[in-house]
Amino acid sequence: MRKLKDRLHDLEGKGIQDEWRKLDGEGGLSTREKLDQLVRRNLKQDGRAPVAGSRPLEPRKPEAMAEPFLVKEFTYSLDGRYGKVRLGDWLFLKTGALAVIAGSDEFAAVDPRRVVFFDSETTGLAGGTGTVPFMLGFGFFAEQAFQVRIFVLLGLEREGEFLDAVARFLKEKEFSAVVTYNGRAFDLPLLETRYVLQRRRSPLQGMPHLDFLFPARTIWRNTFDSRKLGYLGEMLLGLSRDDDVDGSDIPALYFSFLRHQAFSLIDPVVEHNAMDLVGLAAVLLLGVLYLDDHSLTGDGGEIFGLGRVCERAGLLGRAEEFYKIARQVSARSDVGALATRRLSVLLKKKKLYGEALELWQQLAAAHDVQAQRELSVHFEHRQRDFSMALRYVEQAIGEGGLTPSRRREMEKRLQRLQRKIAQLEEKDGLS
Repeated sequence: MRKLKDRLHDLEGKGIQDEWRKLDGEGGLSTREKLDQLVRRNLKQDGRAPVAGSRPLEPRKPEAMAEPFLVKEFTYSLDGRYGKVRLGDWLFLKTGALAVIAGSDEFAAVDPRRVVFFDSETTGLAGGTGTVPFMLGFGFFAEQAFQVRIFVLLGLEREGEFLDAVARFLKEKEFSAVVTYNGRAFDLPLLETRYVLQRRRSPLQGMPHLDFLFPARTIWRNTFDSRKLGYLGEMLLGLSRDDDVDGSDIPALYFSFLRHQAFSLIDPVVEHNAMDLVGLAAVLLLGVLYLDDHSLTGDGGEIFGLGRVCERAGLLGRAEEFYKIARQVSARSDVGALATRRLSVLLKKKKLYGEALELWQQLAAAHDVQAQRELSVHFEHRQRDFSMALRYVEQAIGEGGLTPSRRREMEKRLQRLQRKIAQLEEKDGLS
């Protein structure tokens, strides 16, 4: 496959993208009118000589031009292994297996085998009615394989037929839930908008929805610098994306395709969409397997993240177990401190103040302001030891690093404790 930047150089895709931005900023034009102007402007440039060494574009077949959309299908073996994940293990997940990682009771009755993975490619990232999802990809588990079906819109004037075909496919498969990556903020609202503009109801509307971006951020926040899906797929699963399309170049490739009517221009985008779907399925499966067997993890930060997932799902007992394990196995002081802090919060909720006290003291010795505050509260209100409470307040103020609001709070606490101590000393002097 030729490098994408070389293809774009041949087609001056960046120029196409710039022209689209200019048109997009002009008021009073519909999406179709803007696209028509874009195509007309760029057709004038067809007389230039091709770049040396460039591959000639394959024109679209006349019979295909009458079709409103193109369908591409990919099949991935269930025996395929991606890092620690075997795709076929998904079929052994029990009903409700996604409820914890989704943090939603809606998934308690969801059969994982009836889940559809969804991702779209669009003419831009701004959203709104001017952004068109020209490629809609769906991944799902069948008995023999993980299948991907991708619908590609061949002309914006045929969007209604395109969306109808997608709706028929989803109705036929009878999926019961949808999984996306950043779909809550982008893919699903945009798809719903397109259906509304066509006076139709989105076939995914109302389904239980797991946007795995948020659990992924929780699990791998303290392990990787990036939580982009492609990066996680490479780091966790070994899915190489060296020749992958850059997301920012996808609109230009689509506009080039509309101009030249050549399928070869969008093949890299189709492959990109398919890899996103199989990568999403595999990374989600890994996260679910982590919850059942933390020995699969490779870092204490991941174990801490599992605790956060369980805590947010209301499973405080499991969260406590993960925090304890993270403290034991992590060689990183930052992860150990995070686990200790969350564990102390859970112990406090259970009113196990003696156990929480030990953790607060460990954290305070490492200059943890929140722990110093907890200790001052504990000694003032539970043990009525105002001198010890004052000691931790003075420690927090003296070490600095307090936010303005926290400093004001601690100074008020300091004054109150000083008054209480003075009152006790005065009472002792009179007795």
